[in-house]
Amino acid sequence: MDLTGAPIGVDKASGAISDATLVEHAGLVLTRMAAKALRPLDDLGFSHAARLIRCLLPSRRKVAVRFTQDMTFCFPYGDGYWGLLLDPRDTYEEEVEAVLLAVKDCDYTFIDCGANYGYWSLKVASERFGRHKAAAIELDPASFALLEANVAANGNKVTCLNRAVAGRDDDVLRFYGAKHEARSVVPQAGVEPKGEVLSVTLDRLVDDGHIPQDGPLVLKLDVEGVEIEALRGGVALLMRDVLVIYEEHGSDRSHAVSRYLREECGMRLFGHAGRDFFELGPLGELDRIKTNRRRGYDFFATRSRFWLDRLETLARG
Repeated sequence: MDLTGAPIGVDKASGAISDATLVEHAGLVLTRMAAKALRPLDDLGFSHAARLIRCLLPSRRKVAVRFTQDMTFCFPYGDGYWGLLLDPRDTYEEEVEAVLLAVKDCDYTFIDCGANYGYWSLKVASERFGRHKAAAIELDPASFALLEANVAANGNKVTCLNRAVAGRDDDVLRFYGAKHEARSVVPQAGVEPKGEVLSVTLDRLVDDGHIPQDGPLVLKLDVEGVEIEALRGGVALLMRDVLVIYEEHGSDRSHAVSRYLREECGMRLFGHAGRDFFELGPLGELDRIKTNRRRGYDFFATRSRFWLDRLETLARG
């Protein structure tokens, strides 16, 4: 897809569209309507709606959603994943947004594993979220190119690395996935790989200077099924003051990532629902929380007293 030319502008707060042709304007309005209509269904079918709109009302440009004066996020017109942002009322990964706003005053470095186009790294580096240092790691070269373009458009405040976070360094890994938001190094039966990428461990990111040697960290893990392997590559890093933001997929009824973080890493687990933070009790509670097998649920884990003090305070309300 050729994404040359100035992007179409969209104001996140108001929904106002600028610099669009009549066809593009109509396409974005219809995409927004689809996002609003499908929100009660947990966005079921949105990607198909976006694809249909893209076919009927095509464009080869990017969409630039402006969140704040110092944070704009670009993605391809008709994107069946990020197009949900066209709805002013949509908050992407509400649990993650809640915790990052709650700790904005802490002096930490953000590690964005599975960064895609750089949404969370750009937010964390913005004034509203505390202007933190961030390192964004993305395995897919096509997504990485858009990540780098987004970082450049927002003042080059984020370090970018085209690698797959894994348990060993410098392995050549094949990656799979029909959609850019679902690229993974987990083999898929009968599916041809999309490409190859070199691996990197969390500890190597520190050794190579992409992450500071000391100071608190926030580690966001969204690596499509290899979270535990990625954590095994961060033995030294996990000994530091690190807050792990991770995804539990609704289809995993064993709650493997939460179990590993609690039982193998000795971490306490927290979540967010509505306006409240809470500490997770027995893992069986996740059966009640993870009601949709199609989507992921974000939680927070730490054994660091630095982060526990903050999370305990948040959980007490």
